[in-house]
Amino acid sequence: MASNLKRLYVMRHGHAEPFGYDNDAQRELTTQGFAEVRQTAEQFAVKQEDFDAIFVSPYIRAQQTANEFIKVLGTGAKFQTVDLITPSGKPLDVALWLHDLPYSSVLLVTHQPFAHQLVDMLADEPLPYEFQMTTATMAALEGELFATACCQFKWAISPKL
Repeated sequence: MASNLKRLYVMRHGHAEPFGYDNDAQRELTTQGFAEVRQTAEQFAVKQEDFDAIFVSPYIRAQQTANEFIKVLGTGAKFQTVDLITPSGKPLDVALWLHDLPYSSVLLVTHQPFAHQLVDMLADEPLPYEFQMTTATMAALEGELFATACCQFKWAISPKL
C-alpha cells in the first residue's frame, strides 16, 4: 500500500438479539453472533493486514463484536467508542471526521443501515452486485482521502455459518 493511501475497514456487528421495543443500544450478540465474529476475524488474519486505530459504536453488540474480534486476532488492541457510527450515523459526517484522523488504516465496528451507506458513498464505482453487509461482514476501502466516490472497494469478507 502506497504511503499516501488510507485504508478503511467497515465491519458490521455480529448477529444480535431480536429487535424489540426496548432500548436498541442494549441488544447483545447471540451465540451465533460471536461465532460469526470469530470467523470474520480468522479470515481477516489470513489477509495479514492491520489497522492503526479502532472506533466502535457505543451499542453493546458493537462493543462485544470489537472485543471478540480483537481477542481472536490476539493483538491486544484498544478501541475508542464513537457516537457518530450508530445505526443512524450520517456517512458524510463520518467521512469528514475520518479525513481529519491521523491514521492510515482504521477499523469501524458499526451497524446497518449506516455500514452499507458509508461503503456505498465512499466507493468510486458501484459495489459488486453480490455485496451485502450481513452480520459480521467486513469491507475494505482504500483511497487518498475518505470522501464521496474517492475510494476503491478492495474486498469484503463474511462469515460462512
